[in-house]
Amino acid sequence: MIADIFKKLGLSDPVVLLAPLAGVTDNPFREVCAEMGASMTFVEMLSSAALVHQSRRTFDMMRRSFKVEGVPVGVQITGRNAEEIAEAARIIEEQDFDSLDLNMGCPVPKIVKNGGGSAILKDPTRVFEIVKAVRAVTGKPLSVKVRLGWDQTLINVLEVAAAVEDGGADWLTVHGRTRCDDYSEPVRLDLIAEVKSRRKIPIIGNGNIFSLADANLMIRETGVDGVMVARGSLGNPWIFREFRRKGGDGFYQLTPRDWCDGILRHIELQETEYEEREAQMVGAGIKRRFDGASLGALCMRKHLLWYSKGWPHSKKLRTSVSNVRNLKEAVENISVFSEELEKSGVSGRLPAISEERIEKRFVYNSKS
Repeated sequence: MIADIFKKLGLSDPVVLLAPLAGVTDNPFREVCAEMGASMTFVEMLSSAALVHQSRRTFDMMRRSFKVEGVPVGVQITGRNAEEIAEAARIIEEQDFDSLDLNMGCPVPKIVKNGGGSAILKDPTRVFEIVKAVRAVTGKPLSVKVRLGWDQTLINVLEVAAAVEDGGADWLTVHGRTRCDDYSEPVRLDLIAEVKSRRKIPIIGNGNIFSLADANLMIRETGVDGVMVARGSLGNPWIFREFRRKGGDGFYQLTPRDWCDGILRHIELQETEYEEREAQMVGAGIKRRFDGASLGALCMRKHLLWYSKGWPHSKKLRTSVSNVRNLKEAVENISVFSEELEKSGVSGRLPAISEERIEKRFVYNSKS
């Protein structure tokens, strides 16, 4: 049964959120994921200090963020202390976002060095103070994203989760690794399950969600109220379409035609976004190194490389898309490659993670 806070946001079952990803979850990509079936999307994480100090770049990022009709969009912030984060939350309160998320899980050294992200996890009292301070200044649905702890010697997610709930958050997202774990470490579903069993607020599970089968396993073994997809969406926004299919636990087989159509839609949105950005910069008299078309192509390259994975004979495609100078070239490269796949009889894309490896990427006490 879907939690009340998610009903308030207009979400339907299953609850599948797109994680905020730096340099990835811009308007075009979020819109593609929303159209594919993401329940809710988040803009890239913002710095509380940058908001408080009126950073033009940060405010521009907020103003450029829009939402697809019927799909809520949240904003995520992190910072050093309760006062700074609460002040940033006051600024967010005046913006047209549907919810506010506090990041206490980011492992990036630059963020951690300044006391933000997963550095906050070391002190559950600090967690409580931050959540309580933000809750006092915002009426938006409030969530927190955490990891299991700092490292394998400091796994304190149970204490952190209690602090989040006591501080007044509406839901909690738990990534099933510590800050110091790399991606080779399996996701601890057993600990996520323990958090879920002890807390009253909804819990969202995160980590190693690359398919419907992964999500179903996490939900079955932990009882979480939904999942958040991060790396599993890179080059594969169709993962959200997979979640909207009724029944089944297998992989969604993406055809060359559907693949091509999805990428061309992303490129179309990318072109519109950067044309508008170019017009705004020209109107404001801002000096720029690249024009809108060139910048749009540069920012699209990483997506095109991710999109190329899983297809036979894709080395040539990766070489060509890594050097596209404009989006017209990108359209031509993708269209030609799709036609070649169909002519050679390729029926579908290989899954990002082989099915036989699924259970090796999670730790859990089986309930099945």
